[in-house]
Amino acid sequence: MSGTPLAVEHDHEHRRHGAHVHGVAALNLALEGNEVQIELGSPAANIVGFEHAPSSPDDHAALDKAVATLEDGDTLFRFNADAGCRMETVTVTSEMLDGEHDNHDGHAHNESEEHEHDHAGETHSDIEAAYHFECEAPDTLRRLTVEVFEAFPGMEEIKVQYVIERKQGAASLTAKDHVVRF
Repeated sequence: MSGTPLAVEHDHEHRRHGAHVHGVAALNLALEGNEVQIELGSPAANIVGFEHAPSSPDDHAALDKAVATLEDGDTLFRFNADAGCRMETVTVTSEMLDGEHDNHDGHAHNESEEHEHDHAGETHSDIEAAYHFECEAPDTLRRLTVEVFEAFPGMEEIKVQYVIERKQGAASLTAKDHVVRF
């Protein structure tokens, strides 16, 4: 995979060209050796219900709850059991996060390099989470169950791209069909 663990360049191009659609998120997955990298990118509205900087105690509480939920990668992403995959690290980033969220629960939160987009007075903020999993038997990896819809009801569709060893593919997930088969 030539040094890039995910299709990061494609994802950044995708976001840069106006792929901010409420209800829709992107998930990129790559397996290299025994390591699985997952990147989830979504409009903030899908995750916290708003896209402006948190301004009230309720906004801050919603953002804190969302970050805590996103940090629980072993719950949000379940691989078939025989692959023996477990989350090692997670990083949640968003322009909505400020210094008060840095190193929350021992995980780094950085301000995203991307800034809020302002179109005709509307603010469009994204939240991204990057996960690193280690798998004991990566050659048995056959499916990923994505529990994001249960955690974030504003999520309607997740567009998935994956690269597993020499196999690649894409899928579109919904709350009713939330399993990627490799």
